[in-house]
Amino acid sequence: MNLSVIKKFLFILCLSGCVSQDISYKPVSFYDIPGWNEDHMLEAMPALRRACQKMSEQRVCQKFMIRDFKTDEELRTFIEENFTPRLVQSSEGTTGLITGYYEASLTGTRSQVSPTQVPIYGWPENSSLQTKTREEIEEGPFPAPIIAWADDPVDLFILHVQGSGRLMTPTGEEIRLGYAGNNGQSFKGIGSILKEEGLLAPGMGSMPAMRTWLRAHPEKARELMKKNPRYIFFKENYGESPIGAAGTVLTPERTMAVDTAYTPLNTPLFLVTTDPDGQPIRHLVIAADKGADIKGAIRGDYFWGHGPVAFSKAGRMKNQGSFFVLWPKN
Repeated sequence: MNLSVIKKFLFILCLSGCVSQDISYKPVSFYDIPGWNEDHMLEAMPALRRACQKMSEQRVCQKFMIRDFKTDEELRTFIEENFTPRLVQSSEGTTGLITGYYEASLTGTRSQVSPTQVPIYGWPENSSLQTKTREEIEEGPFPAPIIAWADDPVDLFILHVQGSGRLMTPTGEEIRLGYAGNNGQSFKGIGSILKEEGLLAPGMGSMPAMRTWLRAHPEKARELMKKNPRYIFFKENYGESPIGAAGTVLTPERTMAVDTAYTPLNTPLFLVTTDPDGQPIRHLVIAADKGADIKGAIRGDYFWGHGPVAFSKAGRMKNQGSFFVLWPKN
């Protein structure tokens, strides 16, 4: 029995009432879930259908895929009849950290046209090169396929953090970039790096603010960004994107990255948290992705989509929230 099957088996046991060392699942009523009756659930249909296409052996997915839901209430009733909600609890309580991510935006070209441009590397075929640090890779030249050239090193660094993005060329071509793999090195956030250097001034805690500072100090920025050893390699996506770890297209505000040691991919969840402006988020979402920094039973990274609004929301989001797992009754 492989590890993923064992994890799912243990997950099912805990949903049935067991308590592991640091996580348990408390049975609740749907009416105990804040905002359950107010959510515009039809917005989650694309994410739900994609998850069910991956879980087609489940009876509830077979029932779901033949239905044509016209209203939020119809979908809500279906879920209430076919799923059981459970509040995720850890040794630290019923809340955990919820951050945000988005599909990054950057500009550049297919071929290098300026010496200040930086390469966007594909996966290196030589396995001995796949574990080099960011600094070693960026010293170059690095023998790996180059997908495109980014105009701004800071934007490329943010692309590495987000894992997917869109590069616009001067001709209007849009190159969609997806995650292909990483160099196996540890991840270190730019916020932590700035703090260690004594450069994280008040008001600089968000990604938009840090991007502004890094752009204003290009030489120092290059030095600091190299302190994150993890390097991301990309591939070009030609269909819908971005693609999450579950192998499905991410749906803005209806998909989330989770720690798959606790929550299997394609699991439906009801997320209760707030956005960076303090507005409530009470949404049915799908666990469709994972991330290097997403660790813990109640730890989520909420996908905001693409564009400046998504960047602003994702870059400032760092709030507490709760998960309610929705598990098929049968």
